[in-house]
Amino acid sequence: MDNAFNTMTLKSFSVAAIALISLLMTTNVRAEFIFESVDNNFPDEVAAAAEEKKNLVVMFQQTGCPYCAKMHARVFPDPKVNEFYSKNFAMMMSNIRGDLPVTAPSGKKMTEKQLAGSLRVRATPVFIFYDKNGKVALRVTGYMDAERFNKAGQYVLEGVYKTKVSLYRYLLEK
Repeated sequence: MDNAFNTMTLKSFSVAAIALISLLMTTNVRAEFIFESVDNNFPDEVAAAAEEKKNLVVMFQQTGCPYCAKMHARVFPDPKVNEFYSKNFAMMMSNIRGDLPVTAPSGKKMTEKQLAGSLRVRATPVFIFYDKNGKVALRVTGYMDAERFNKAGQYVLEGVYKTKVSLYRYLLEK
């Protein structure tokens, strides 16, 4: 009986371990569109993205932000998000409490914290989408599920931001 019990326990443990490893591997997908800027120079990053026929989107975040963590864990790894944003956008992160030096979209040098203050970013996450000329195309505060995040990107790509149609009206119509 002990040998049969040990065999069953070992098989159950093995199945559970394989399931756990599979789960960890699928939830740790790296979003290809997210990159780390070498010098946090916004004008240069907009230009580099435009050269690749992409738009720049900046995610302002902070340590301990549950909605930022939710975006990283649930939205960015989504295959539809990863495919759409990898093709059309480059995304960089900025810590609203950070002291790293940055070159703001205006060209002025400051810290991440000062940039967040100048852009009036208080709550996180905040996404600022730039067009290929470096102009703000869209600013969204808060968590978005994968479908809404993709639609926000589509809103920018389609140039709807140039009309009087707000993102929220666009979402209602789509």
